Amino acid sequence: MLMLDTVPLGLSAEALETVPDLAASLARLLPRLGAPEPPLAGVDPGARRKLNTWRSSEASLRAIIAQLTKANDSMVGSAWLLLAKTIRYEAGRRDDTLAAYVEALFYDRGNADAWRELIDYAASAPHIPMLLNLFDVSPASVRPVLLPLLVSISDGHDRMGNLDQAKGPVLRAELANLAKRKADPGSIAYLAADAGRRAEKSGDLSAAIAAWRAAVAAGSTDAKVADRLTVWLVKQGEYAEAAQVLRRALTAPPTTASVRERLARRLVRCEKALS
Repeated sequence: MLMLDTVPLGLSAEALETVPDLAASLARLLPRLGAPEPPLAGVDPGARRKLNTWRSSEASLRAIIAQLTKANDSMVGSAWLLLAKTIRYEAGRRDDTLAAYVEALFYDRGNADAWRELIDYAASAPHIPMLLNLFDVSPASVRPVLLPLLVSISDGHDRMGNLDQAKGPVLRAELANLAKRKADPGSIAYLAADAGRRAEKSGDLSAAIAAWRAAVAAGSTDAKVADRLTVWLVKQGEYAEAAQVLRRALTAPPTTASVRERLARRLVRCEKALS
């Protein structure tokens, strides 16, 4: 094996990276999602009944899909998703499965279940540019569902666990950069909160504070972020900033009553200090 240092050659390491076949196939299909979502105002009651009771062959399911498509029936996306789920474990059906997922999303861009299934399937041969592309073309409404899965993939904790762990930080950093370029505050807040947790766990409190502040600036109401950040702010005597963070966090009920009570007590302390 000849190990090449790409820097003196003026090449990036990515220039020599092999693209998995799955990623290449998906790249050919994704432009479909750049087309306008078709208006689906029709209804085919017969096709819907067949879809709800379908238990037979792939051919019959494809016939139902054809009926729903002809009628501009909004159930056509669900039918494509059912087809993808049906064939995804069949040998040699990778491209057919990918095509079915993409068709499901073509007809229903906001279907979080279809997005999650597609990313989970793609994670069997993870490729960072492919995962970023999927996140990029996903609508903002489904990203809160997709980000935990993508972060899980970055940690190797997803169902497949196939991503090289050395590439996990790269994936998270690129997701954060993409969220900033898309001006997506929800995604920025989620990824900044995650970065803060990791920094604190590694012992880098300065980086954790910066990340938590970035999360709050993006609109985070995460109780854990508010709790950890305001503990530090109160110690620093930054009562005004701490009170602002706590008020925002208390607008969204924390997961437990004890957390809410703790944040509320800290807010009272900050307000007393300010008065």
